[in-house]
Amino acid sequence: MASSDKAAQARAKAKANVKAQERRTTLIIVTGIVVAIAVFGGLVAFILSQNSSLDEIGSGAEGSPANSLPSGGIPVGSSGVAGEIDDNDPVVVDLYFDFMCPYCNFFEQINAADMDELREAGDIQVNYHPIAILDAYSNGTNYSTRSANAAAVIADQAPEYFVPFVSAMFANQPEEGSDGLSDDEIAQIAVNVGVPSDVADTFSNYEFRAWVAAATDQSSIDGVSGTPTMAVGGEIVNQEDVSYFGEGTVRAYLEELAAQ
Repeated sequence: MASSDKAAQARAKAKANVKAQERRTTLIIVTGIVVAIAVFGGLVAFILSQNSSLDEIGSGAEGSPANSLPSGGIPVGSSGVAGEIDDNDPVVVDLYFDFMCPYCNFFEQINAADMDELREAGDIQVNYHPIAILDAYSNGTNYSTRSANAAAVIADQAPEYFVPFVSAMFANQPEEGSDGLSDDEIAQIAVNVGVPSDVADTFSNYEFRAWVAAATDQSSIDGVSGTPTMAVGGEIVNQEDVSYFGEGTVRAYLEELAAQ
């Protein structure tokens, strides 16, 4: 075969290879675009579904406990009963906590008695936000969600025992990284503070699991990045400004606000 023929065949083969590569490249690009569109569409659908969940559950609609707020908080006024608030324009304190969080327990032990006194005097209203950000630290038992769900059940069915239950749960707090308390153990704590047994027996139905998730999502929207977090009038109180763990510092701060 003449060298010119060989050269022509080589050029033709090279041209065919280029065309084939172009087709493969085009296919890869098109496939990538399709996948990207699908992923983006799925992400949008997920975001919309989450927003829908917050709209439906976080607004006091069906699926949220009675005596809860659209923000995911459970308000308590001077009576100590969840859902009963005063009309004397008290300082509104939002308290975000996770029952598995050891620092929330520290906050409870240092400040709860002071805050109870201020609340009972009508100086403050406390909106309790039981959220679940530490489910990953209970060996797959989702303790944070289960305990927050129990609190929601009590707010819904036995609101006069909500605050004592919160206190008792911290008094019996399991170690972070453990399995947490079982549903039966949570129920027994509830019964011990006065919750009727037929109410405590429903904890394992997880009626408000979706509400807990929605309230936890809402806390992030509110700017909460960890627990405990305290907000006053909708503004987060930074620990750099007010020590959460100094003896009497939270009380002094709230008393000053109430006196204004």
